[in-house]
Amino acid sequence: MITSAVRQALRTRGEEPAVLCLTGDLGPDRAELAALRLRAADLRIDLDAHGMGRPVEVPGVGGEDEPAATGLTVVVAGGLTDLRRAVTVSTQLPPTAHLLVVVRHVPAHLGPLVPAPPTIDEWNDLHEMRVRRFENRGWACELCFPGGVSVAEALSAVVHGSRGRRRGPGIGILGGLHGTDAALWRPGDVAARGVGASGPVAIDRVTPVSDVVLRLDDGEGLPFWEDVEVPVVDRPAPVAAVPGARVYAGDPVARVAPVDDRFVNPSGFTKKTKGPLGRFAEADGRLGVHDDTGVLVRPALDGTVTENDLERLRHLRGVRVEWPDRGDASAVRALASLAAGGVPLVGGPAPAWAAGLGADLIDLIPSVGEEVLTDAMRREEHSIRLRRAALRTHGVRTRWRSLAAEAGLPLPPETRVSVVLCTRRPELVGFALAQIARQRHVRFEAVLALHGFPASLVTAEIARFRACGIPLVVHEADRDLVFGAVMNEAVDRASGTVIAKWDDDDWYGPEHLADLMLARSYSGADVVGISQNFTYLEELDLTVWRGYRSEVPSPAIVGSTILADRVVLEDVGGFRPRPRAIDSQFLLAVNRAGCRVYRTHGFGYLLRRAGGGHTWNVDLGYFLRNHTEQWIGWRPSALLEGAPAPFGDDRHTEQHTGGHVEHF
Repeated sequence: MITSAVRQALRTRGEEPAVLCLTGDLGPDRAELAALRLRAADLRIDLDAHGMGRPVEVPGVGGEDEPAATGLTVVVAGGLTDLRRAVTVSTQLPPTAHLLVVVRHVPAHLGPLVPAPPTIDEWNDLHEMRVRRFENRGWACELCFPGGVSVAEALSAVVHGSRGRRRGPGIGILGGLHGTDAALWRPGDVAARGVGASGPVAIDRVTPVSDVVLRLDDGEGLPFWEDVEVPVVDRPAPVAAVPGARVYAGDPVARVAPVDDRFVNPSGFTKKTKGPLGRFAEADGRLGVHDDTGVLVRPALDGTVTENDLERLRHLRGVRVEWPDRGDASAVRALASLAAGGVPLVGGPAPAWAAGLGADLIDLIPSVGEEVLTDAMRREEHSIRLRRAALRTHGVRTRWRSLAAEAGLPLPPETRVSVVLCTRRPELVGFALAQIARQRHVRFEAVLALHGFPASLVTAEIARFRACGIPLVVHEADRDLVFGAVMNEAVDRASGTVIAKWDDDDWYGPEHLADLMLARSYSGADVVGISQNFTYLEELDLTVWRGYRSEVPSPAIVGSTILADRVVLEDVGGFRPRPRAIDSQFLLAVNRAGCRVYRTHGFGYLLRRAGGGHTWNVDLGYFLRNHTEQWIGWRPSALLEGAPAPFGDDRHTEQHTGGHVEHF
């Protein structure tokens, strides 16, 4: 099917030359595509081997009295991770009048190849668009622009359309790239520019097109950098791909190409505990993931693991790492990718060559035994710890902020989250503020809306919170206002670009906000929340765990964990001015506005269900039905890390018959 689609496009194009680009694991299709007959002026390019800093020159295109665009450009990718890398490399391709994009396989949790146009006016020249689905979840998107279109920008629109409306947080630093595998460091970036080995960086309207340049040593050494305005950072190429590359000193983590976290992430995670145990081991001179049937996944020589590779591993209960005697940056990158994808990894202590994984991953992999992988709750807890460490250490944005700091560039501030807490109960203010104050790995402020009572009733709690150095806005709302109106007033007083909703009586782990922000980044969703896994039934002194599926696009999220960009609230008109059910009404409005909601894990949250006082009115039977496990007493996930003592009352104690609350 794929070869037939490409052959048909080649047959029906005009007289202008064509460019056929291949990237990623194409299986038997690669040989068939390589055998296609092309015209003399046509080009066939392996994008994985085409370095940055080498503009593609097509005979008969771009010269004087020659057409500015090729007649046809075809990009065939094994998966969306490969296509994201192709976006960066294709910034060096000439424009095209006819673009055919083919992806061999797209996992079920990702959308079809329906492009998201960059702006209203940029695609006015679009003449025709066709989207087709092949067997085995392959997709093709065909775009015709008589006046020509940038290949990179069109590819970016196709990739973006498969993820959702939001592109996710940007890096804030424009990057120049040089070297064969340099695109690995900046996937999906239409602003990335290929640069010659010695520079200089091109100037656009008196400004350099890059803020910092990354050069990869392909084994031949790098010349003196001649651009005095734009700093340069040098790195070795993956040793497996270029055995002669020189060894660079410095932080071993910084030498590893980042993981493309937009597609290599926990999305699609399953709760399999009865599947086989895979092995990450060396066989026939190549590292890969094996089971008793053979090789399941074999990462590329540069260590790339794709979303399709992760899909092939989701049936495993885990993967045992059998450390080879020797390894390199590509092996480290492959392991970091598996961890970022949520694959539960176990194994012995890491050897010295794996230092590039970072201290957290090195400690986590041997921290549990294989028996944990048969316990659904402990298995997922281990997976969450691994993915947190991998995404924060090896994500693209993290790596480029590190490169920019190394080059001496000032970094843009991290996103500020405004935690909005609306309460009618002064006795719970200290409890809720203590939960907020212990959040880590995120920049945030708190907005406290006191609904119907003055701040003078909670002065000690407020003073204790402010002593932590966290910005706090206190709003005294009129008692007669309905809940939705009070929430809107609180949001209006927030300064953050992201709004997080918070309830006064539930327990939140110290990485609750950080987990939501991670999910916001890798999911591309407009709204993020958690699955309602753990509930403490106060009347029965019982904790219930329901193993709902997480890491999926779904509007079924817990209202007290809603996290949304401020612009989304503006798009839907804020919360409805109703006394209750404002969360469900907000999510309905989000759906009507065409926004995407993503549900991440709920292991850092415990819902408290008391006898009354809830705006969500359901009986206890709702929580007791369809549960996975239940325990007598207060027993949250270990990721909640206990419960802090409420602010304002140092004598406070809390007791439950079947468990305990850890105060600190």
